[in-house]
Amino acid sequence: MLSNLFILKAKVSQRGALLALAFAIVGCERATTTTSSVEKFESPNSEIEFFEDLEKNQVVSNNDALHSFFLLTDKDDGWTTYDERVAEAKRRKWLSASFDEPANESAEVGWVASASCRIAKIRGGLSMMVIGPMPRYAVRELTHMQILVGKKETQSFSGLEFVDYLTRFARMTNLSSGSVLEKLPKQATSQEPTRKPLPPTGRFE
Repeated sequence: MLSNLFILKAKVSQRGALLALAFAIVGCERATTTTSSVEKFESPNSEIEFFEDLEKNQVVSNNDALHSFFLLTDKDDGWTTYDERVAEAKRRKWLSASFDEPANESAEVGWVASASCRIAKIRGGLSMMVIGPMPRYAVRELTHMQILVGKKETQSFSGLEFVDYLTRFARMTNLSSGSVLEKLPKQATSQEPTRKPLPPTGRFE
């Protein structure tokens, strides 16, 4: 009888461990989107339409985020495919050499912050100066500068949050001059850093 009780407890414990593992796996799922603004508005003359459409998206994809950075830095995106954008972003050190995330997966705050610090040559504190703009340090620095609001490294952006972030980033790092972001409607570019952040999207936590 006693041995049967131990066996029963062992089975219950094992089942609980499997359930915990299942929940942990689900908790690490990344959001994906079938709505890509860059695929709808990739023409050089449709930058405003691209950003206006991006604002409406529940999740910002890696492809749309990279396209946005090229528009911000180069005033144009000379690459027509996601693979080309990733290759150029790696060449510029915006992305790590090991980056291999799909085009339609939600863009993580971590790599966006890291790329932003490299683009604007933000040196940050001692750790970032020594190690470089690793995602954790980049997020911390941009939060301190009130460019990034209410976000963690492993989270993602909604479209409105991302356009708001890019606008603030461009304005506070003097990258806004001549940027298409200046031409967006006032409600998209006048958000204050102290406003209540939107609910986090992307990684389910």
